[in-house]
Amino acid sequence: MKNRIDKLGGSQGFTLMELLVVVGIILLLGGIMFPAFSSARQFARKARAKTDVKQLDIALKGVLADYRSWTFARSKGNMPDLSNGKVVDKTMMEYLAWNNPKRVPYMEFDGGATNINGQFADPWKNGYHVATGDGEVSTPAGGKVYRDVIAWSFGPDGKEATGDDVKSWE
Repeated sequence: MKNRIDKLGGSQGFTLMELLVVVGIILLLGGIMFPAFSSARQFARKARAKTDVKQLDIALKGVLADYRSWTFARSKGNMPDLSNGKVVDKTMMEYLAWNNPKRVPYMEFDGGATNINGQFADPWKNGYHVATGDGEVSTPAGGKVYRDVIAWSFGPDGKEATGDDVKSWE
């Protein structure tokens, strides 16, 4: 910048070219940083989904611990059959939150945790899925997991077994 002095001894300001160079540098830096922010946001969404599936897993293990079997838990209230896998809907959320025979809050859900279908939703607005078994559960990809409970999200693409799924058993 040229050192220009007006009659009162002050600077006249920046030229149009200098302002355009500064704006161009800011836009260039913003373009470089945008992918970094985008990947950080995606990482945060995956971390939230992982936490949610782990919490579903723990909540359902609490149900199993209290009722000792899935059949008994279903016979004592409105616990849905989860043996073949099920999306966590409003009924299941209410059961885990308070609407069970013992009135035990196994899990808390915040108000923004549902999608337009009333399902407990992952960060990509797809419903979480859960499945139960007596020591062996079938995974969405057709495999077997030797556990009593599994929970999963189909990930950002919302499609089954595409490699970006978030699973409680991994």
